[in-house]
Formats: sequence, structure tokens, C-alpha cells
Amino acid sequence: MEQDANELKRLRERKMKALIKEQERREAVKDEVAEREKEREKIIEALFLPDAVAYLEELKKTKPIIAHRIEDLAITLYVRRQLINRIPKTGVILVQRKLEGVEAKITVKRRGEDEVSFYEAVKKDIAKQD
Repeated sequence: MEQDANELKRLRERKMKALIKEQERREAVKDEVAEREKEREKIIEALFLPDAVAYLEELKKTKPIIAHRIEDLAITLYVRRQLINRIPKTGVILVQRKLEGVEAKITVKRRGEDEVSFYEAVKKDIAKQD
């Protein structure tokens, strides 16, 4: 009976040590991830102009995957030495639109007519002139 109690005590101690070791490992990984994130933020602030950094922060709240991809792209370009200047907000917006598949589109709406593409409106005007 006493032997069972000692064995149970050893098992508990072993299990407790394993749990403590696992918790320490998780904390170390968490600290390492936090440190990498701080380094990443410093790099982002160096690569983007302040208005672009603010825009990226807002984009992270609504579309975190897109924001992360834009940051990754900028870091990749920097590492390949293909990035010459800091990136402005308009550059971030252009890349965001490319990633989302949004294209620029000009439409024309005249009184009494439906809205049409700029190309169709010009084509229609040319046909009227002929």
C-alpha cells in the first residue's frame, strides 16, 4: 500500500515536471514569435511611408490576409534589392486592388440613359458622328 502511494507520488511529480517543461517551451515559443513580430513591424515601418503604415494597420483589421500578403511582398522586394523608395499609401492601395482582382473602371451616365462603360460611350459618340 505504501509502495503504491510512493509510486503514485512519483508519477504525479513526473507528470508535473513534464507539464512545467511544456509550459516553459510554449512561453519560449510565444516570446520568440513576439520578438519576430516586433522585428517585422520595424521593417514595415522602414519600408512604408507613415500614411501607408496607418492604412495597413486599418487593413489588418478588415482584411488581415491581404495586409499580410502586401507586407510579405514588400519584404521580398526589399530582400531582392528591387525596392528603391519607401512605399506610399497609393502603392499599398494599388497592390491591394491587384490582389483582390479589382480593376479600374470608368463609367458614363447621361441624362435619360443607362450607365455604360467609357469605351461604350465613346464608341456610341463616334457612331453618332458618322
